[in-house]
This record gives sequence, C-alpha cells and structure tokens, in this order.
Amino acid sequence: GINAEYGGCKISLFLSAIPYTGFVFCMINPYLWSVFTLSALLGAGGGVIWTANGEVIAKNSPGDTKAKNTGIFWSWFNTSMLLGNIFLYFYLGNSEQISDKQRHVIYLVLGIFCAVGMCTFLLLAPSETQADVETVNEAVREPQSILQPIVDAVKFCKTWQMGFLYGPIIFTGVSLNFWSSVFITIIGDVFPNRSYLALGGICTGIGEISAGFLWGRLTNKIGRHGVIMCSTVINCCLYYLAFISFPFDAATTSAAIAQDNPIIASNIYLTLAMGVMLGLGDGGFNVSVYAALGTIFEDNPAPAFAVFKFVQSLISAAAFLYCGHLLLPFQLGILALSCLVGCVSFITLERYPPQVLLLEAEEYQD
Repeated sequence: GINAEYGGCKISLFLSAIPYTGFVFCMINPYLWSVFTLSALLGAGGGVIWTANGEVIAKNSPGDTKAKNTGIFWSWFNTSMLLGNIFLYFYLGNSEQISDKQRHVIYLVLGIFCAVGMCTFLLLAPSETQADVETVNEAVREPQSILQPIVDAVKFCKTWQMGFLYGPIIFTGVSLNFWSSVFITIIGDVFPNRSYLALGGICTGIGEISAGFLWGRLTNKIGRHGVIMCSTVINCCLYYLAFISFPFDAATTSAAIAQDNPIIASNIYLTLAMGVMLGLGDGGFNVSVYAALGTIFEDNPAPAFAVFKFVQSLISAAAFLYCGHLLLPFQLGILALSCLVGCVSFITLERYPPQVLLLEAEEYQD
C-alpha cells in the first residue's frame, strides 16, 4: 500500500517485478541463500504488485466496466501460465527426468520473458484525471504520514463490507495453493510422464483465461453473485471428480507413484478436464472479488486490495503447511467448505443496495 501510494503505480509495478525476475534467474544455479532471500523479497513484491494492479484497474474502469476490465486483466495475466507450459511441453517432450541442462534453458527463457515484461510496466500511460491531479496537489500542500496507507488498510480490515468479503478471499487463498502446488503434485505422482505436468498447467491456464473473458462479460447479465454461484457449482463438481479419480495419498506420498487405489481409474483426459474446471472456478471467485473491491472502495482502492492480498497470501501459506500432510479427501473437504462459505458470504454482501455499500465505505475513505 505504501509503495503504490507514494511511488505511483507505474514505478511500484516495475520495482515489485524485480524480485520475480531475480527469483527465476537464480533457479538457473540455485543456492540455499539466494532461493530463501529472493523468496522473501518475492513475497514483499507480490503484495505491492497486486495492490498496484488493483488500483490501476479501479482508476481506469469508470461506471459498470470494472467487472469487464477485471476479466480482461485476469485473462491476460493467466496467458503466462498457458504460454510457459506450452514451452515446457514441447521442450521436455517425453522426458521422465529433467536434466541440469534442461533446467538451465527453461529458467533462462522464462527469466528473459520476466525481464521484458517488467520493463513494459514503464510504458504504462498515466491514468490521472483532473480530479486526481487536484487530489495530488492537495496532498502536496498537506503532506500525510508515510504510515497513512497502513492506517487506511487497518481501517478497511474492520469495515463490514470487508467482513463479508473475507469468506471468498479465504477461499481464493486455499484454491491458489491447490492449483499451484497440490494439483500439479498429484499429476506428477499419478502419471510418470513429465510432459503431463505441462499439460496440466496448460489446461488450468485455459480455464483461468476463459474465466476472465466469460465471467467478465456475464457479470453485467447475471451479476457478481450469479458468477460466484456458477463458480461454486463448477468447483464442487471438480472436487467430487478429484475425490473419485485420484489416490487418497496422491498429494502426500514421497514415492514416484501414489500407492492407494482410486475409486475409479485415474485418467489423464479427465485430469486435464479438471484442470480447465479448476481455472474456471478459481477465476470466477477472483474476478468477482476484484470487481467488488474496485466498486465498493473506488475512491481509495489501494488499501482494500492490500488487505485482500495480505489475507489471501496468509491463507495460502497456511494451506501450504498442511497440504503435504493431509490426505486428499480432507484437503478437498476444506476446499469445498471454504468455497460454500465464501459463496454464501459474497451473496449476502451483494444483497445490499449499491448505494448503501458505497455510502458506508466513504466513511472509511475520508
């Protein structure tokens, strides 16, 4: 929040992308100190980059365009998952082990793409309206404390609007851990062909990209609550399919192949379909939460998005701690429960008239 507030979104995006690029390059020849140091910096940069992204979307989305623009952003953001995994699929081929030479090439190519993407942040056009300029001039005349964004974020934590949004935000954190680590681990344990890992990432990326365009356009027709309900149905169907088709120890075994027998035989085509469903369900929640934050806290979005990313990252880290120890049915149960709670919580918030949400939020933005 501080970086986005005082450094400007353009500079904040550029600086926060540096740890991402450094982390990718350090994996060419990883050392314990470099991996842990850059992981910590990456976590700090992640909070800034997502806060700045949210503020850019909110300030460049007048009227009822926030859902559409959020969907477009979400789709473009997840093209990295699609393109990166396509590269891995064709480069690795049918390899069952990844050699040092292959690892060097992979991280060199990905690092170059990260560096190019980081520099494109500097090409962003300024988005300040005349009102924004007047606000900045007023801030120059009456300087605020550098800790003010933190104070604003703490205030936003206690708003009743954020209270309802904690449910879906918590689910996005649990879901983030599942698709980024657990799902890929399961594919690696169940199917020995390493290229299937890339295929799983490709299908998840297709689902996330489709979610951005699909839910972004449907929001104006069925509302954000309708998107959340559809995403919940997709997620619950996905969890049921995962329950019956994957070995219960697939996410926790240290062996190359999971030992438990699933209820039905594991099938790579069904697994890839689940990857698409995973992207659609996760994307629906993220797009809706992003659009809701940008609408409710339109005048001062940075602290709201900072709270969102803080809670999501905290929950994702907690889920990462248990995901290597809990059997798959328990993890799917946590996902299903948090998804249902998040759905009910979001729908309850959406029942309030927009005027009530905005007027109440302004009390915390003044």
